[in-house]
Amino acid sequence: MADERGDEREEDVEGFKERQHFASVLRAFDYYERWASARLSRVEADFRRLSPAHQQLLEIDAKVTALRAAVRQNAEVLALIIGPHRAHIGAIEEQAGLMPAGRPLESDMEKLQSTIKQFVREWSAEGAAEREAAQAPLLAALERALPGGAVRGARVLVPGAGLGRLAWEVARRGFTSQASEFSYFMLIASNFVLNSLQPHGSVNVHPWVLQTCNCKTYEDQARACAVPDVEPWSLDAAARLSMCAGDFVEVYREQQAQWEAVLSMFFIDTAHNIVEYIRLFRQILVPGGAWVNLGPLLWHYTDTPDEAMSIMIVV
Repeated sequence: MADERGDEREEDVEGFKERQHFASVLRAFDYYERWASARLSRVEADFRRLSPAHQQLLEIDAKVTALRAAVRQNAEVLALIIGPHRAHIGAIEEQAGLMPAGRPLESDMEKLQSTIKQFVREWSAEGAAEREAAQAPLLAALERALPGGAVRGARVLVPGAGLGRLAWEVARRGFTSQASEFSYFMLIASNFVLNSLQPHGSVNVHPWVLQTCNCKTYEDQARACAVPDVEPWSLDAAARLSMCAGDFVEVYREQQAQWEAVLSMFFIDTAHNIVEYIRLFRQILVPGGAWVNLGPLLWHYTDTPDEAMSIMIVV
């Protein structure tokens, strides 16, 4: 009985932490305009230190006005994304013990900024070349590894799926595709693209509005990017696509020989212990199944002092 009560308390604590994290992510979406506007204000303040002649030469007023409009456009899109959750934000914050007026963590705001950029990589025409370089080889390798697999709807798992484009492409080719993702930022945004974007047709985001480095011109910083480049809702009625939320190891550790292929793109370097990932790939694949991997070995936790460990392999 004592063990059961201990397990229940542990589940309660974990549930509380999960609600708290989800509430903090929703708050970051809601806080974007204030955060981004403050960033622009600091940039503008630096320009105002210039002489009036230099300010006029650089056309500061017109450029700052355009950047603020771009920030507002981003905020409108983010408001659409969390629209389905808005009625629950207050209740979630109350359950999670968060003060309604609290400021999000800076790390959460940076993750949100990365999520906006991820729209470009996965769901814009501008990201087509990058997808051709990364996703196309994976999809070609999948079709070579499972000849006829699309016809029979072979089961393919895409861990670390981001905003779901690779998993969507797998399903579009006839496979049974499941995307797996840990980040609430990506899960909330991918849900919008795959399930809620259709009434709007498309939206414009400004992914580089706060990026002051590696911009050749002001237009690079201010330009809009239309999302999506294809209609996510255009999948055939028979297409099989699902999304699973949670830590990859925790979600799939009990599965045995259930997948014919695993496509990992920019994923394995998220492991605390790469051996655990590889062993789990082997466990969940059917005999003769295929693991296809692409991406850098930029181990996420190698230089993070507050993480428990980071185990990788060098051969």
